[in-house]
Formats: sequence, C-alpha cells, structure tokens
Amino acid sequence: MNRLVFLPLLSVLLLSLAACIGGATSPSQFYMLEPITGIEHKRPTGAAQKPVIILKSVRIPDYVDRPQIVTATGKNAYHLSELNRWAEALDHNISRVLAQNLTLLVPAEVVFSKNSNTAERTSFRLSINILEFHADPQGQAGLTAQWQITRDDGTVLNRQVSYREPTSTTDYAVMVKALNECLNRLSRDLADELQRLAV
Repeated sequence: MNRLVFLPLLSVLLLSLAACIGGATSPSQFYMLEPITGIEHKRPTGAAQKPVIILKSVRIPDYVDRPQIVTATGKNAYHLSELNRWAEALDHNISRVLAQNLTLLVPAEVVFSKNSNTAERTSFRLSINILEFHADPQGQAGLTAQWQITRDDGTVLNRQVSYREPTSTTDYAVMVKALNECLNRLSRDLADELQRLAV
C-alpha cells in the first residue's frame, strides 16, 4: 500500500523539479532595428512636390531569414541564438527602417511596390538585395548589399556597397546596435544618391 502511495508522490516531485529547472532558463530577448531620429531637414520651398520613391521588397539571404539572430563563429561556421531573436521578420524590419530613413533624409514620399496609387507620380524605383548581415568573430558587424535606383526617365544606377562597424562578440544588444548603424549608413548613402539624381 505504501508503495502505491509513494509512486504518485514521486511523479509529482519529479514534475515540480523539472518545472523549476525550466523556469530557471533565461528568457529570450527580442530586438528590432530602429530608424534614424533627431535629424531636421529644410522642406523644399515653393509648390514643388517631394519625390516619390517606390521601394521594392528588400531581399535578404536565407541564412539570416529566421527569428534567431545569426552570428559567424569562424570560417564557414555560424551560430543561431535561440535566446536572442528578432522581434519581427528581418526583411520587414529592414524595409520599414529604410523607408522611414529615406522619408526623413531625402526627404521624400516612400511607398512600397504593392501600393499602386502613386504609380503616376513615381520619381524613383529602388530595389535592394542584401548579401551579408551579421557580426563576425573578430568583433565586426557587417552589411553588404547591392542596390539599384531607376529614375522615371529610364536612368539606372547600380552599386554594391559594404559597411563595417566594431561590435561585441557576446553582447547581442551591442551587435544589433552596430548592425543598425550599418543600415543607417546605407540609408544615408542612398539618400545622397537620390538627392543627386533629383536635381
């Protein structure tokens, strides 16, 4: 009889212990890239309208197209952190930040390609293909991208660019901040080219 009572009690104790161990696991941290803030630009004088930029979908490589933040750990080796994740789909996050940055930096009206209401007023079409977006074991955050700007008169401008920022190899908040700065640098360079083409 004692054995019959002991076995259920043992099961309850084991389940409680497992719950305690599971509860002690560190919770996941979630990160997002943020747009540039605190910059003021003079609005164009007169009745001239701001240019309209159609931003096509930003393509990212499959190796970073996942919730986990990916870091390089060596040659041909990468780590996916289960405890450090993007708060939204990375391609959507990058697209949104670029749109907000260009709206501020050019300044311009930025719409996504699925929005056809402004097609007749389009000044530029912008497509971006990101080739690299991660931190490496040497403490460098990197962004490499190919972009294409097409003006409404048919002029096409293509570039491949690469940015590096010092970062931590262990602190994911610092990594995300450095990657964010790489994206901000890309935004500034794109804004400069768009302003030049708009003249």
